[in-house]
Amino acid sequence: MPTLISQSTYKLICIATLLSLLHCAYSAAQHRFYLRLIEEPFTRLPIDIVLQTLVSLIVLVYSASYVAGEFRPIRGNHLSSKKSWDTVGNCPSFYSFEHRGKTLSPAYGAFPHRLSTSESSAAPN
Repeated sequence: MPTLISQSTYKLICIATLLSLLHCAYSAAQHRFYLRLIEEPFTRLPIDIVLQTLVSLIVLVYSASYVAGEFRPIRGNHLSSKKSWDTVGNCPSFYSFEHRGKTLSPAYGAFPHRLSTSESSAAPN
């Protein structure tokens, strides 16, 4: 997409709008401090601070989209087009071989009972 404004100009606009947003934050803090000095309750910010913030934010988003570079399309079928339906849901990272199911097996012995030599000779066959 050819543009009439160069990339460096968009970077300057981006920096200027960041500075404008910092100025908005400072102005809001200064207004709040002024209201505390004259002992008035804070109801809302003045309209000039709100408008400057909104315009700066919109211009910042617009200029940052040009600074970021050319957008690439999102292709959902790029990786999945090479897979069959049987392997699409296959996630090897979720395989678990150590689970609690083995404790249900009759051959599993959490505490193996070892018979001593005296017990093994006394045990009936």
